[in-house]
Amino acid sequence: MKKLIILLLGIFTCISCEEEFKDINKDPEVIDQPPLESVFTYVEKKLGDYRGSEWYYDNHQIMEWAQYVSGDDGNANDINTLEPRGGKYGVYFTEILPHLAEIRRQIESKPESEQGFYSKLGALSNIVSAYHGLRVTDLYGSIPYTEAAKGRFEGVLNPVYDNQSTLYDTWITELNSAITILDQNQELDIDLSSADFIYEGDWQKWIKCANAIKLRIALRLESQALDKAKAIISSVVTDGRLFETMDDEFTYFISENWRGTGGADMDWKGRLWAAKPMVDFMKNTMDPRLRIFYQPNGYHQGTLDSIAKYSDEIPPVIDIANDNAVLYTTGEGEDVLGYRFVGAPVNRNDPNKDDYEYIENPGSIGVDATQLSKYNQRLLMNVNMNYGDGRGLGAYVDVFISRAEVYFMMSEFVLKGYTTGDAEDWYNMGVRASIETYNMVAEIGQLDFKISGRSYPYLPVTTDEIDTYLMAPEVQFDGTNDLEKVYIQQHFNFYRMPDEGWVLARRTGYPKMGSTLLAREQVDSPDLKFPRRMPTPDPGDLNRENWRSANQEQGIAELDETPDVLNSERLWWDMNNPSIGEGN
Repeated sequence: MKKLIILLLGIFTCISCEEEFKDINKDPEVIDQPPLESVFTYVEKKLGDYRGSEWYYDNHQIMEWAQYVSGDDGNANDINTLEPRGGKYGVYFTEILPHLAEIRRQIESKPESEQGFYSKLGALSNIVSAYHGLRVTDLYGSIPYTEAAKGRFEGVLNPVYDNQSTLYDTWITELNSAITILDQNQELDIDLSSADFIYEGDWQKWIKCANAIKLRIALRLESQALDKAKAIISSVVTDGRLFETMDDEFTYFISENWRGTGGADMDWKGRLWAAKPMVDFMKNTMDPRLRIFYQPNGYHQGTLDSIAKYSDEIPPVIDIANDNAVLYTTGEGEDVLGYRFVGAPVNRNDPNKDDYEYIENPGSIGVDATQLSKYNQRLLMNVNMNYGDGRGLGAYVDVFISRAEVYFMMSEFVLKGYTTGDAEDWYNMGVRASIETYNMVAEIGQLDFKISGRSYPYLPVTTDEIDTYLMAPEVQFDGTNDLEKVYIQQHFNFYRMPDEGWVLARRTGYPKMGSTLLAREQVDSPDLKFPRRMPTPDPGDLNRENWRSANQEQGIAELDETPDVLNSERLWWDMNNPSIGEGN
């Protein structure tokens, strides 16, 4: 949006125009304070523009752990060994939290008679800090918060590390306060309609977002403090303001020219392919998200004709005799059949592993065509992939919290008896909302691709496709394994937010080993131990004592990145949860 560009330019304009300061008789050596609404715009931007490193490092690994994708040769590499971390932790403490703290400090420093004019901006700062802080503590455990970002003006250079129980309580208090303030009929001295590029100053949407974050916190508390979790759920249900439309979703969409973060693609450690369990389930149920999540292989009719012409053999994984259901028909009239989507095994000991060819030849036609399906290379990190046809078109949209996530949480809560309502209605709305939101992302991103000389413009999802999908036995809410179906659909919904997918796997043990629906598979025998947390970085001499105290309180080893240790030494919120793939 042009408004965002103008606001960001304004931040630098107001702190650097020395000659203008002179003209209004201000000391040119004194840097003026940028408008608070511009600082908030900067924070909103930082919620998403660091995520290239998160995709490159964290999500690259987590997507393998959650079995959204599979590595070369049946996950033959060391997929459970930590690589360098992405920017999620660092951006919180160097960019997001300090600027939000500055907004609050400046509001508090104003005369009491003026503070009310800025109160809603302070409320938004609480919502944003809780949203990203929760994502940080999910993986890192105890972190500085209540004393963080106080070094510049209060001299606190060794902030205490708050444990997760304290963090959750603090954030719930701040979110409740934010909702109360946003509900007030308070005259404002600032205009956030342009500064807030996420919700454009719509307080009701921010309240719905705050309630969604409260529900996320309730899920983390479930296995440690169930009564407290139920109280949070009850407060949200009583309030009643939940996401209703796509416009309510917590969505990061800077402009039609934003193509996502740059950098190398996710295959830096080895090629990543669509995971066979995911692909098989999605084909069997006719899930229209299949063509959004993954790319078909190169075995279109042109390739098959070439193989026949030269009397070559069709690879065994291309099962044209049996895997030939029409998944969808392109706008150009081509039927895309089942064998066009082939996932790679996730088990290193899969007896058919050698039948797969882990070679990517996107331009080849014939026997050398790519056999396996890749993740959609324009969906995840950015939309820059152009398949050799020049700069990619489309814009990158990042949905931080979707209405589908909220609907699936509500369905889960009803099924567990934590609240009343119709679990089936919530579930069906969640399935529809998830597909609709992914379709929106795909349409704006123009998720076209090219394989084996043939271009495939993105084909939008139809209502009929969603209706058909909801009738599949593995999907239909029918009184059989309904809670597992909720978990599976939430798992799919988190495909593009894999850290939340990994929270789901740790919290519930689903997808479950041996399931008759979507089964998690062992990667090796015995199975690998996957990290359930990441080591908190050493803060340096000034705060090492507090850091060590926090590690001792949590019972975790300092900087130990051994997979077995990161699996067995759990964080507080995760302490009583099932093992990965165990179910609950």
